[in-house]
Amino acid sequence: MIFNFKTIRLFIAVLLLLFAAEARADGPKKICVLPFEVYALSGSAELQASVYNSLLTEFGREKKVEVKTAGGFEPGSPVPNRQEAEAAGKALGADYVVFGSVMQFGETLNIDAQIIDVAGEKILPAVSVQGKEAAALAAALKREILDRAGLLDKIARVEIAGNRKIGADAVRQKLKSKPGNPLDEEDISDDIKTIFKMGYFLDVSADVATEAAGKVLTFNVVEKGLISEIRLVGNKKVDKDDILEAMSVKVRQSVNPENIKQDLQKIKALYDTKGYYNAEITDRLEKDGEKDFVLILDIKENDRVYIRSITFEGNESFTTKELVGMMATNERTLLGFITDTGILQSQQLKQDVQRLTAFYFNNGFVNAQIGEPVITHDDKGIYIKIVVREGKRFKIGKVEISGDYLEKTRADLYASLKTKTGSHYSREAIMKDMEMITTTANDEGYANADVNPQVTTHEKEQLVDLNFLLKKGELVHIARIGISGNTTTRDKVIRRSLFIVEGDLYSSTKLKKSYENLNQLRYFEEVDIQTDKAPDNQMDINIRVKEKNTGMFMIGAGYSAVDQAVIMAQIVQQNFLGYGQTMSLKASLGSKTNNYELSFTEPFLFDLPLWFKADVWKYKKEYDSYTLDTMGAGVTLGHPLFWKIVGYVGYKYSIDNIQDINYATASYYIKVQEGERKTSAVTFTMSYDTTNDVMFPSKGLKSTASVQYAGMPLGGNTKFVKYNASTIGFVPLFWDMVFSLKGQIGYLQN
Repeated sequence: MIFNFKTIRLFIAVLLLLFAAEARADGPKKICVLPFEVYALSGSAELQASVYNSLLTEFGREKKVEVKTAGGFEPGSPVPNRQEAEAAGKALGADYVVFGSVMQFGETLNIDAQIIDVAGEKILPAVSVQGKEAAALAAALKREILDRAGLLDKIARVEIAGNRKIGADAVRQKLKSKPGNPLDEEDISDDIKTIFKMGYFLDVSADVATEAAGKVLTFNVVEKGLISEIRLVGNKKVDKDDILEAMSVKVRQSVNPENIKQDLQKIKALYDTKGYYNAEITDRLEKDGEKDFVLILDIKENDRVYIRSITFEGNESFTTKELVGMMATNERTLLGFITDTGILQSQQLKQDVQRLTAFYFNNGFVNAQIGEPVITHDDKGIYIKIVVREGKRFKIGKVEISGDYLEKTRADLYASLKTKTGSHYSREAIMKDMEMITTTANDEGYANADVNPQVTTHEKEQLVDLNFLLKKGELVHIARIGISGNTTTRDKVIRRSLFIVEGDLYSSTKLKKSYENLNQLRYFEEVDIQTDKAPDNQMDINIRVKEKNTGMFMIGAGYSAVDQAVIMAQIVQQNFLGYGQTMSLKASLGSKTNNYELSFTEPFLFDLPLWFKADVWKYKKEYDSYTLDTMGAGVTLGHPLFWKIVGYVGYKYSIDNIQDINYATASYYIKVQEGERKTSAVTFTMSYDTTNDVMFPSKGLKSTASVQYAGMPLGGNTKFVKYNASTIGFVPLFWDMVFSLKGQIGYLQN
């Protein structure tokens, strides 16, 4: 082939054009931003310049974009139309031209942008953003424009590489960079910082690769070593398990110095609660293989220190002894080794400050302030100092109840108030009075009643005037009572224990008593009553219960000099088949005693408030001078008469046989009753019961009085009248102990 000089020149020119075209395609795209037309009541020129300059700044940050200024269309000059904008873009050699309008409504800006594809000679889909700041809107507008022009790289997926222990999803959920989002350098930089802040990695970097679906963003992490063992050194007074339980750092977790530091503080706090206020805890890491570590905690417990003194400053109305006596925190005593007194517990001390503050508020000191305790310590002990600012002591002046009226008269409400004129101001008494007035309104059906105590202070006279402002609202009826969680107990068993029914006026007292009744059934582990508003001034009551096992089986054995060896067994089902009935079978077998008893109790016979019990028994016991063999059956009916008073009537028939009498040792009364006797008797009983639990009461009183009659015309061959009365009271004491006192008296006639 023969080349001449002209052919070579033509070939070089073509190559240059091709390279120029490729360079233009791969180089930054040129975007010409023209001034936007502004519609505003005032400041149009300034707003136009602000939007224009903000857009130039935002596009100037993009490496893929070269910003071309407006040329002859600078801010302040006439705004170009589409043809003029497209012509300006071609003249400036721009790939895209951006122009549009700005509308201002008060403080809100609405920017509509048009994008012209100069090479394609077409308009791309418009962009609209709304907000208050031009700079923020310009950033959002830039991103949308680049997206329309196809100049944004989209993230196809986000990968995490190098992680051993920490799951990739745990890292991804903290990142700004998400699949489908634009690839943004600022977001990537923030994400790297975020991954570092997780505390699990020594190094983090990011790589970007390209695939058909978009960009693949990979965060390369280098994990910190794992903790293979936690070793405690020097702990003698505090158990290892207690220390490990207090820590958040666990074996097989990544080494995190910040978490270890926090755990040292937790361990120190644990030692403080045990009285080792001078304990010292340090940590160190030892290599375990190539990547893992042993976390070693060196503990120097030092001597236990106790509270040596608690002092007050500024207390004029009450002595230090009185104030210390109200605190759970106290000084070490001679018996401290038994009661463990004198140990400082921070949470307990905070509660003591709250208790002291409440004490002052409840004794007339409206402006009292109890300072934070100042704690110092040395080798001998701990010293606590509390500063008190009592202020003036106030008494109650006028006491009024204003606002809406209730059925209960104002006079009755005043009589029920604990806050009285002339008494010392008491926040506790005011709260109780608010509760009393609110409860009174609630019990009359005003479920949304509100009581606002208006307090007027007279500094000079040291008096506080008090006005309880009542807004009772509208009457509220109970729309629906819903019951859930009762997998065994029938709905009717729960409903008959309630003091409320659908359609009743709302009553907080009846709701509270219903709650107590359900708990006293002893069928449920949990009882939760919630109220929900319903339309038309109504309220729904939702009762949620959690069933518990109501069956009980007991077996035991014993030995005594009287009965010798005895084996006892009993089976009881308190909620038989979910109907609230009780079935009981018990037996005791021994060398000298045999006892069998079967009983059935129905608390609501025929679904009426009629208590019913039936018993059958067989009993035999050998005494020193005779043997008693008895069998019988009985039924009892009970019905509530008044509040807490129930009346019972019962009938029993028994056959009693006294046999095997030792005439040398038996008494006269035993000898004359030898043989078989049949007793047919009726019993009338009244019971008064205010105890708080059927089986295990801790407070309240239970009293009974009964008369039993046997004889004609009931049949049998025995005749007598027996009178009996008994009472038992329960008083709660400390440490969950209960004091009980019982008295009983009886008289047998004939």
